Amino acid sequence: MSRALILRLLIGLSVVWGAWAVWTIQGRSQPFAMVVIDDLGQPIAGAKIGWRGRVLAETDRNGRAQLQWERGLEGLSINATGFQGTSLPLLSPPTGDLEAVLRASFLRGRIVDAEDRPLEGAYVTTGSQTAVSDGEGRFAVRNAEPGTVQVWRPAWEGSSFDWDGQSGQERFVIAPEMLKAVHIGGEAAQESWPSFLRMVERTELNAVMIDLKDESGAVFFDTANEAARMIGAVDVRYDLVDLVGSAHQANAYVIGRIVAFQDPIAAQGAPDWAVWDTAINAPYAHNGQFFLDPTDPGAQAYALELAAEACEAGLDEIQFDYVRFPDGRRDGARFDGGASAEVRVATVRDFLGTAVAALHPLGCAVGADIFGFITSAVDDGGIGQQWEELTKVVDVASPMLYPSHYTSGWYGYQVPSDHPGPLVAEALDDALTRLSREIVVRPWLQDFAYTEEQVRAQIEEAEERGLGWMLWNAASEVSVGALRP
Repeated sequence: MSRALILRLLIGLSVVWGAWAVWTIQGRSQPFAMVVIDDLGQPIAGAKIGWRGRVLAETDRNGRAQLQWERGLEGLSINATGFQGTSLPLLSPPTGDLEAVLRASFLRGRIVDAEDRPLEGAYVTTGSQTAVSDGEGRFAVRNAEPGTVQVWRPAWEGSSFDWDGQSGQERFVIAPEMLKAVHIGGEAAQESWPSFLRMVERTELNAVMIDLKDESGAVFFDTANEAARMIGAVDVRYDLVDLVGSAHQANAYVIGRIVAFQDPIAAQGAPDWAVWDTAINAPYAHNGQFFLDPTDPGAQAYALELAAEACEAGLDEIQFDYVRFPDGRRDGARFDGGASAEVRVATVRDFLGTAVAALHPLGCAVGADIFGFITSAVDDGGIGQQWEELTKVVDVASPMLYPSHYTSGWYGYQVPSDHPGPLVAEALDDALTRLSREIVVRPWLQDFAYTEEQVRAQIEEAEERGLGWMLWNAASEVSVGALRP
């Protein structure tokens, strides 16, 4: 046999041997585990591990997945919702658990109003993730998912946009809801609800304000609150879910009013919650009003629990009235937590802050009714309502600007009630220059003992300043002629 023939045989055998070796190696598979974690070291559940467009495995709640290594698996892809994907080369079987780290996707930006002022407390939601803007209006949504992004702030108009998942700074401009509402008491809601909805359809009104619990202490919806039932406060006048549903069907924003601390039913039925009169050893009363102690945890919880229940029924906003200490009180009034100026201001502010924390997740904005003169007062007026402190926490501040309640000399008017428009203008200018941050100011305007022209004069002053408004009439008798069609 010639050397050339022998060489050809050897080359052929080596090719066969190489082919057999490759076939043998490729045919082998070895199990291994992959652990997928985020950039904070936390396991990622549901991460998909794939190859050439095919999903090979998905991680469990511990971030682990079992796979089979085979020749040719170079370049595994690892992806998870809310994270930046990555790939890993696998040139040889792993000797232990293989770890993959995914960096979180972020949507960052800033939220401002139409005048480029930063908005704190605005929510940005993408997929299941939400972030809240800080004092500079800045936000960062971690684990942001591409798709529709919702931007909203309680009592402000929301907006949405489509995000492609690419990093960058987004800027969003949102505006406050300019709401126009009237007061609807419990009895009025029971007897005349359809007429109020027709008013919304035929006039400029775009909101309704219904009493959930009023000055009498009565709760007008069928509450499940045990305390309200035990003290006899429940006086059902309407089905709250039906009322809210029909209002929303008429495209009306729904505000629910809860009188927080002026409550004759609870003060006498649950005296532990009441301001105590040490002179007579009984719940404190003054000018026919009974007050719950704003520093008492039980009194606070009662109002907050009713508010949460109403929010769950679909309301858009809860407005707390009488969220204050009693005015003109006698020396015998005792409060569990004291009643110094510092205590008063902190109590009211912190109560409203607690309401914001509890009600925002339920979809409700939080508003507070405030004595009208507080917009000009440098202190708390002795009742715990200090303008700058209140506007640090609420979504909506509603000063009660009733000209007939101002005494002679206010704003230079001998008879303030004779100048409804100018007085409202002066009070609002004071209020707007003293805001702690950008919030909604929506005043209560006087709709009693006035002509339609006088009511309209107040409305126009609010609207000239870009503000919504609410008309107050205790009997829910609306000056329809003051409303635009």
